[in-house]
Amino acid sequence: MNPCCLQSMKRYIKKHRDVATCDGCGRLLLAYGNPRDFEETKKALTAQGMPFEVEVFGNLQVIAKPRLKKE
Repeated sequence: MNPCCLQSMKRYIKKHRDVATCDGCGRLLLAYGNPRDFEETKKALTAQGMPFEVEVFGNLQVIAKPRLKKE
């Protein structure tokens, strides 16, 4: 995960289902404390061909993914 994402994760992510935007690169950060929700999100992102990275943060799994751009 990008260093800027890690820094934003530490600043904003506190609990299950927290959502934040990275201050540096603008990626969306999604926090999961429930393994089922986490796996479902990973499966959906993979099916959509969406690139993402995962980082463990305490008892949370955090996904960083690009934000969708409005056209």
